[in-house]
Amino acid sequence: MVLSELDLYSGNIKTPKHFEIKRSEIKSNILESYIDNKRISDDDRKYTYLDYKVDYSKELGWLNDHITDHFNVKFNKTLMPKLHWGNIYKKKEQSFLRNTINPLDLINSPDYTFVYGIDVEEHSCQIVVEYDVNRRANRRWFLPMKSNFFVMFPSTLKYFITPNMSKKRNIFLTTTYEFK
Repeated sequence: MVLSELDLYSGNIKTPKHFEIKRSEIKSNILESYIDNKRISDDDRKYTYLDYKVDYSKELGWLNDHITDHFNVKFNKTLMPKLHWGNIYKKKEQSFLRNTINPLDLINSPDYTFVYGIDVEEHSCQIVVEYDVNRRANRRWFLPMKSNFFVMFPSTLKYFITPNMSKKRNIFLTTTYEFK
């Protein structure tokens, strides 16, 4: 009997050629929010201060449908998207160590966090996911990020994106999901 286990999913988004998700449109949406300073939070003391709003678009809808449909088929679980945001990291910039739950409101917190490389220079950064295995605490899983690569994990886990070692900006989309 297994009482508890952690799951982490990663890979490239594979779609038929006639149904390819145009990451360039999602990238434009994130860049527009960045330029217009449309932040999730205006409080610079919160992690969400560096998260930029991502308006709903046809491409974002197709990406969500792709993820939720594959998750349902493979694991027989229904996911519903909760919140989307974009992050842009210039040379040497990195994200905060964080998770995406609200410890004061766990019932309304997301179940999964999905981080997707929209426009990420290959070999420029990694996503690091921290986890515990019983008494072996503070383990880390390192996954190299690139364009069209995703990582999905329980929202209770802390994660961060390492410094961008390229000369161009790396752009990420993050979506949180809940079970329905």
